[in-house]
Amino acid sequence: MIKTCLSIQIFGVIFMLAMTLPWNGGVHAQTMTELGTYEWSSETINGLSGLEVFEDGTTFATVSDQGWYVAGTFQRQDDQIVGINVTEFLPILGNDGLPVAARRVGDWSDAEGLAIAANGTHWISFERWAHVSRFDGPESTGQWIKDHPSFNDFDDNRQLEALAVHPDGTVYVFPEQTLGSGFPIFRLNDNDWEISGEIAKLDGFAIVGADFDTDGQLYLLERKLVLGLWWQSRIRRLDVNAPGGIEILWTSARGAFRNLEGIAVWRDEIGLRLTLVSDNNRDRAEVTQFVEFRLSE
Repeated sequence: MIKTCLSIQIFGVIFMLAMTLPWNGGVHAQTMTELGTYEWSSETINGLSGLEVFEDGTTFATVSDQGWYVAGTFQRQDDQIVGINVTEFLPILGNDGLPVAARRVGDWSDAEGLAIAANGTHWISFERWAHVSRFDGPESTGQWIKDHPSFNDFDDNRQLEALAVHPDGTVYVFPEQTLGSGFPIFRLNDNDWEISGEIAKLDGFAIVGADFDTDGQLYLLERKLVLGLWWQSRIRRLDVNAPGGIEILWTSARGAFRNLEGIAVWRDEIGLRLTLVSDNNRDRAEVTQFVEFRLSE
């Protein structure tokens, strides 16, 4: 009984200290205004990660870590998401033409990053079997791309989380884990991956999502788990060709949102907007969040 009480007291002290420590939240460079959060529950669609929002701001596509491609439209009211219509729910087909969802051994179906090029080519990155596949469209068979040798150096479930296509068509992929002192920037050169630079790690955050704006600026969605109790998210912006100059645009309060993993950057008639999606960790009792911001320069 004494040990139990002592454990409770220690936990209470840790909790109070955590709540009083600075959480590095708020706006840093530009003004990020939250437009709204929509919480979505589905019996069949779970574990969403990579996200794309098309130019109309209504049509979206995402991938599930159970090996599914999901597309749909947002219902909006007063500039906020108030509903979702799913228009496509398709199995991601592996390089052999078979659904990756059937390969639960080794969890090879763990799709994490999604990027759609201007010509309609779909790129999907995977964890556990760390690789990137190219697809002519959502119903197409994956096309094999030779792995970078260091893809095997990352820990299981800390691999290729974020994928983005530059406006010039160049494909980039980013791991959740550092390689040495920072996060490597993997750039696809023809059909070979090369490390073109490094992104500094800061305050224990890991990269989980990425997207470019039309000017070629890269936006990174990052997250960390604080004391095993709260998710905390952050957005940083940088020039992928000069990654030393990084802006912190936004850092959430601890526990303000769920496990945000996907980011899409797009423009409406007013300016730049960012849409984020959370991974509910395949827990049907946990909602999926779509969170939207406006960035004021």
